[in-house]
Parts: sequence; C-alpha cells; structure tokens
Amino acid sequence: MRRNADRQVPLHNAPGMPAAIAIDAYSQSPLPARSNDFEGPFRSDGSAGRDLSVLLLDLYALANQTGIGEFENGFFRLLGALIDFDAGWTGVTTHTPDGPVMHNSFTWGLADSFFTEWIKVRDCDPLASGTRGVYGRAKSISIVDPEAPPRFRNWAVKHGLAQLMVVTALDHRFGLTTFLSVYRRALDKPFGADDARKVENVIVHLAAALTINRSFQLTRERGATPSASPARAICDAFGTVHQADKAFEATLRQDWPLYANQTLPQALIDWLHGGGAQPFTGEHITVHCVPTAGLFQLEARTRSELDRLSPRELVAIQHYGDGLSHKEVAQRMGISPTTVRHYLRCAYRKLGMHDKSEIPRLLAARNGQDAAEG
Repeated sequence: MRRNADRQVPLHNAPGMPAAIAIDAYSQSPLPARSNDFEGPFRSDGSAGRDLSVLLLDLYALANQTGIGEFENGFFRLLGALIDFDAGWTGVTTHTPDGPVMHNSFTWGLADSFFTEWIKVRDCDPLASGTRGVYGRAKSISIVDPEAPPRFRNWAVKHGLAQLMVVTALDHRFGLTTFLSVYRRALDKPFGADDARKVENVIVHLAAALTINRSFQLTRERGATPSASPARAICDAFGTVHQADKAFEATLRQDWPLYANQTLPQALIDWLHGGGAQPFTGEHITVHCVPTAGLFQLEARTRSELDRLSPRELVAIQHYGDGLSHKEVAQRMGISPTTVRHYLRCAYRKLGMHDKSEIPRLLAARNGQDAAEG
C-alpha cells in the first residue's frame, strides 16, 4: 500500500478555507445504542476500558446510519459520556509552514465567529504547532500558561475557552489528518493525563469511523439497482478526495488516464470553484455536484452517445425514432422538412449510425440513465 505523508495543499488558484459547520442544531434524536443489542452486562460501568469499548461500538454504528454533520453531532454526544468538556471542534486538515489548512470541520458549542477568528491566530496556535507531525499524542494548554502567545490567549478568552486540548491522526491512504479539539471553560479544571489518554484512544477510531460515514453517504441513495447508479466521490473545495468508489476512478480515467482517487483533475477543481451548478461535460464523461455539509458529493458517468448531439438534433432524432415522418417532425419542431433532414444527417454522422433501427437502442439507454439519476 502506498503511504503518504501529510498532504501538501495547493493553495494557488484555490478558494479560502471552507467555513466550519456548526452542528449544535443537527438532529437530537436518540443515538443508536448498538450495545443494547447484546445480551449480558455490556454497559458503561465507570471503568476506562468498558466505557471506551461501549463508545466505540456505538460510534461505528452511528457512522453507518447518519449523514455528514449528523455523524459529528452524534460523536460529540457520545464523547461526553467519556470525558468532561464544554465545546469541541473536529475535522480534516493538512499542515503547512503557515499553520493547518482545514479541508472541512465541525464545531460544537462554539460561536459562529470561532473559526473565522481562529484563522487570524492560526500562525501562533501552540496546539497546532505542537502536534504538527506528532500523531496520536494529545497536547493541552491553559490560557494562564506562560507559553500561550498573547494573540492566541486573547482569542481563547474571547470565546470563553480556559482549557484546550487537541489530538490528531494521519491516514496514510489519503494523506489527510483527522483532528479532535475539546475545550473547558473553567480555569480550575485543566485537562490531565487521564483525559489525554482517553482522546488518544479515541482519535484513530474517529478517523476510521469518518471513512465509514463517508462511504455510507456514497451508498445511501443507490437504491435497488446499483449497477445503474453513477460512480460517486466526496471531495472538498481544494479538490481533495475524501472518499470515492473505485468506479469513480475508472470513470474519470476515460478523460484523465493517470487519474487516481486523491486529488481531482484541475479542470474539475476549476469547475467546483465556479460553483458546479451546471454539470461538467468532458470528452467522454459528465459529472454532477451536490454540496453536502461543507463538502461536495460528485456523481460521474460515461456520457451517452446522444450527448454528442446538439439540442435540436436530439429532439429531431427522438421524434424520428418515435416513428414520425420528416414532415411530422418538421411540424412538431416548427421547422422545414429540409432542416429536419439536415439535423438527422448530422446526428447519423456523429453517432456513426446507418439505419433508423439503431435509434431505439440509443434512446432506451439514455432513458435508463435518466431514470437512474432520478
């Protein structure tokens, strides 16, 4: 397996970091307590090992049942049973000499201005610098610690954060770092060694559960006919792929033979930066984009042969394939029969057709594709 260092993010020609998503108001429905499915005294009992085991069992169940954002909301609710904290922040990042770059992140119990004001102090964030390249080891700081830079201290005070702790995990498959930050507001409740061990035990499972959750997001709408479904991927505003079908890689290779499921081709990144409101149409494929909780869900499929036609050529060949004569097609379209013949000749040439009998096959294939998208 190829192993990647913390990915270097190409910030040129890229938008600013996407805003953190506040998840306090996401679904507050009861969490799926997977531990209740087992017979016997499998319950939290105050012991560190048992409480962690119960949390992880419920965490993985949560990942496979909730959408993006809902998962992070549920995670913080589960974490509250393991460790005492007042607010939290989690997401996916990469490190640069100027500080961490957030690909997407979610805040819990924090003001809307938390993230935008953190950006202004990220260059002096001692937690970010202290965990750069140090994975699986928690770092904490109190705002009264002498090592807290003044600008960082002022930011923390403004948001009512007295105790701060962070831990990270690097996934070599994608070169992305999952981080978890928890905060306390009381000056007399610093995070201790026991708190650090708890988040260190949780962080790799959070990273793994995120992968499961993103996979669930890709498959939750496939329905009963997965063979007719488009290939899917989840990416961020930098074009970094967080999760993808192998079929997505295979589909994109029709236009970009060297593509691998890590970073989108530049043409698709530019399309995302332009809003992605209209489908991207390549030489052999088409891609649709659906914004999802600060990320983008992409759906790619091979272009239909009929996509080669102009809109008027397509309408003409559809009517002609339905059995209408040249004159009847002309009446439907409000044009002359001569123009209809011109459209049909162009369509035949573009499609490499020689016989009217081939039209129903192409129309059936297109209609099946449209039904799968609907």
